[in-house]
Amino acid sequence: MKRLFSYRDADLYCHHTLDAKPDPESFSVHAHEMPEVYCFLSGRGRYLVEGTQYPLASGDILLMRPAETHKLLIEPDEPYRRIAVHFSPQILREIDPNGRLLQPFFARPLGLHNHYPAARFKTLSDVFSDFSPPQGLERFEITARLLCLLTALAAVYPKVCGDAPAQDGPEAQLVGYVNAHLFEELSLTALSRRFARSVSQTGRLFREATGTSLWEYVLMKRLLAARAMLQRGESAQKSAYACGFSDYSAFYRAYQKRFGHAPSADRPRAEQP
Repeated sequence: MKRLFSYRDADLYCHHTLDAKPDPESFSVHAHEMPEVYCFLSGRGRYLVEGTQYPLASGDILLMRPAETHKLLIEPDEPYRRIAVHFSPQILREIDPNGRLLQPFFARPLGLHNHYPAARFKTLSDVFSDFSPPQGLERFEITARLLCLLTALAAVYPKVCGDAPAQDGPEAQLVGYVNAHLFEELSLTALSRRFARSVSQTGRLFREATGTSLWEYVLMKRLLAARAMLQRGESAQKSAYACGFSDYSAFYRAYQKRFGHAPSADRPRAEQP
């Protein structure tokens, strides 16, 4: 993977990358802690977001909110290029106190209305035309373009919601149930009984819908939720138990493995002992 451009600070992360020969196996299921705007520029593939598959064409825009799992299903025979912007909602607070610009991320069902195809909304991807922020002004340039894009997205969002049918198939029902009971005891056995399928069928259906196993999916989301609680000042033990972990030592090991440090490191500095 070649990085054509990259910028990161506490509230903003933007990267423009190119894979001349993309390896499908290198793109795993993941989720972020900040909202993401993703622009697909070239390649051939689909994006799997919480049980929904979106075909990709040059210029398509996808939106993912925090903890919304997604996986790229890319073909290896064409170069793959994209631009992604991850941002903290804090940077919008003063200019958008009512959260209008965040509605396309948070006011929709999980895994639905993520996709803004270029065939219908070409002007959206035009925001990234000639994307080469001048040195020293990267944050200003990225923020300015992001605000233009979010404003345009907020304007077309009602139409996207009105045109797209709701997903009510077995995959959507299964993923929806897991998210509704994310911090409760979950198992393939219990899910198979609830949805009247065999354990193997349930596991296969869930993996096809999300790109990963039930436990990996649940663990990822629980850890992200626990980290958000820690960052708000909650104790590590309270965060662990509130997010479905009955064994604190197991939570501690999983947290350290995912984030590279102990849970206490993510509490606000003034809250740390």
